[in-house]
Amino acid sequence: MLPGALLPSVAAAEATSRAAGLEVRGMTFVQSDGSSAEMIVEAQRGELEPEANVVHLETVRTVVSGTAERAGFEMTCDQGELALADHALYASGNVRGRTADGRSFSTSWVRYDPKKELAYTDAPVEIEDETGRLSGGGFRYLVKEGRFRLLGGATVRREGGS
Repeated sequence: MLPGALLPSVAAAEATSRAAGLEVRGMTFVQSDGSSAEMIVEAQRGELEPEANVVHLETVRTVVSGTAERAGFEMTCDQGELALADHALYASGNVRGRTADGRSFSTSWVRYDPKKELAYTDAPVEIEDETGRLSGGGFRYLVKEGRFRLLGGATVRREGGS
């Protein structure tokens, strides 16, 4: 399989050519290092914008695989943009995610830079784990380390009211 291949899903072999590009229903994008999938992006609909080398996505699920060197995470969103040159992903609208260690996050948008192994947002965010809920003005999630850095006046609410 080629690194960064676009694969139509079995349920959606329906693709139509448009003047602006290519529309695919049931799109799956796989970024691979050759031996394993590093990132999988699935969308109910994708539309290629050839001039910008970007695929506009609707109803998106993304999985960044965990390995011995990387923690990994997954997220869903209403829409997104996938840059085909560097595989950077912009997720927006009702973004929900979960890290490999079980922490969940929600925000309005997240960018993922696979070269830096960094997911980030400057939008208000909530992060929840077994000890409580954190709120802040954004985050940096260092995927390789599996570590969040909360930005902008973080507040903590512990379970049990403390």
